[in-house]
Amino acid sequence: MKIQCVIFNYNLPNQTDETYNTLIKNNFPPDHITVVDNGSDKAPQALSTNLSLPFNVRFSGQANTTLQFLMTYRPSDYYLLITTSAKLDPILNYLHICDLIIDELSESFGVVMASLIGGETEKISPEQSHHDLTLHATPYRSVYSAQPIMTLVSHQLLSICYKKRAAYFNTSLKRGHGIDIELQHMALTHGLTTFVSRELWVHWKTNQAHKLKLADESAYEYRCQAQAEMEKCFAKRYGEQWEKQFRLQFAKITGAKIKMTIINRYKFASLRQLWYGIKLFIFKCRIKIK
Repeated sequence: MKIQCVIFNYNLPNQTDETYNTLIKNNFPPDHITVVDNGSDKAPQALSTNLSLPFNVRFSGQANTTLQFLMTYRPSDYYLLITTSAKLDPILNYLHICDLIIDELSESFGVVMASLIGGETEKISPEQSHHDLTLHATPYRSVYSAQPIMTLVSHQLLSICYKKRAAYFNTSLKRGHGIDIELQHMALTHGLTTFVSRELWVHWKTNQAHKLKLADESAYEYRCQAQAEMEKCFAKRYGEQWEKQFRLQFAKITGAKIKMTIINRYKFASLRQLWYGIKLFIFKCRIKIK
């Protein structure tokens, strides 16, 4: 059994090298760690970079290219995918934790995401809070839309996604928003598990590149564009009520309680896409006026 680590660097070379060094200290073999630079020219490459893209292909291009390469030429049983929004904690041995999780869930392993500390965890994804998970007896929790800051995913699930051009291989999700939801949908559709782990956790460093002005668009523009991309893509693939469909599937298979109180909230993806386009237009107009 092998775990291939992938660190996706986006203009944060120091943080990337720090993550790489932590994995080395955790006894991950150097040849099992791929550090991929996304090709942006706004920051130098990390010293640990061993796979560099020639130009900025955004997150979906970065993930798609890297995972296709690894699955073809360096296939592993599992892949530990880490973004630069994750700060690994020096008190944890991530190799040991991943081995334990795999041993426990190996029969139907789909994907396990890390629980989170800091950042905007309590505001955006409270169900993924590491602190909250430690207050409960079960080591895993089903979360409908978890933040994929650190993700342990099986080769089996990635192979399914590759055939379907879904999740990490869905290049219509240029900015990456929606990858976690489609990954979970693929896992549940094929009888594989999807959890957030109490033992696997990281510190969430939110919007670091934006705060350092190293991104090619503002955080607000990014969110609007990413949401619109997801709405357009999923409406075309799964129908206008894709989110209602996904939520009902999640609730049925996992037995999790999920709020569906607002009747029209999940009804028309095209209208939601239009709304985010209008918000972005107003935002740009305000910037020009200033």
